[in-house]
Amino acid sequence: MPTRDAIVLFLILIGGLLVMGARLPRFSVRGQARALAAKIQREAQKRKKKQRETAREYVARINGRPRENFARRSYREAKTVYDTIGQSGRYQRTLHISLALGVGGAVMGLLLRNIPLAVVLAVGLYFLPLWLSQFTLFRYQQFVSEELETALSLITTSYNRNNDILAAVEENLNAINDPVRTVFVSFCNGLKYVDANAPAAIERMKGQLDNPQFREWCDVLILCQDNHLLQAALQPVVNKFAILKAQQEANETRMMLPLKYAGCMSALLVGFCPLLRLLNQDWYANLMYSAFGQASLAIAAVTVFISINKAITLSRPISYDV
Repeated sequence: MPTRDAIVLFLILIGGLLVMGARLPRFSVRGQARALAAKIQREAQKRKKKQRETAREYVARINGRPRENFARRSYREAKTVYDTIGQSGRYQRTLHISLALGVGGAVMGLLLRNIPLAVVLAVGLYFLPLWLSQFTLFRYQQFVSEELETALSLITTSYNRNNDILAAVEENLNAINDPVRTVFVSFCNGLKYVDANAPAAIERMKGQLDNPQFREWCDVLILCQDNHLLQAALQPVVNKFAILKAQQEANETRMMLPLKYAGCMSALLVGFCPLLRLLNQDWYANLMYSAFGQASLAIAAVTVFISINKAITLSRPISYDV
């Protein structure tokens, strides 16, 4: 009898639930997995909103640039360097060198029978030429700055003497080297054969070189076309090149210290293994052939490549406002 009463009570309870419109919960593995994934995604979005935005992310966001991963940023920066200096073909050669170094690093790691180290060397040596391409841009900018200082000094002296910007540029073209010479040749041809409006020609010329002192000199030169008394303001702008050069030379040694330290650390790490082999064969065997030793070498190699990348970033010349 008690069993029958329990069955009756159970049926009454089920009937009540059905009458109230309730349904028994159904268990579904797929449904539970989707619910868990949605919950994890919501939590990740909440944490992302709570994280403070870095200055670089803020600038990229207001400029409309999407966030780039490490590889895409390295490719883009290297390509920008060679496009800026007008040698786009060197980008492909740099990629070929990177590929050769990456393969060499992988082979070196496999010869040492260290697979984690082979992966690290392959990736690190592949990106190393792309990082070092930044120094090509630094040297190019320094070269352009020196050529601009010479060219603007000669043109300013001639312009103060004859009050004719076209004649001042033409009489000094043979003393100017590329790429600055190309800009002034284009200016002369445009002013003589296309449009005789000197302020408009100077305005077009101003955007052909990415140099703040050159743009300031062009702005003053435009004002001089209406008022020749302002010619005295041209020479102080030219003198800023010498001030900027002195500041760069004073800080050049200090700015190269991070790269110097990273190079010394890399040399110590590379020389440590053969030195350890001479000092103690057992320690060398544990370092090169045990799992812990191989993992340690791979982690050390990762640290070295990260240090080199950051050192190159810190070694960029400072832009002064003079």
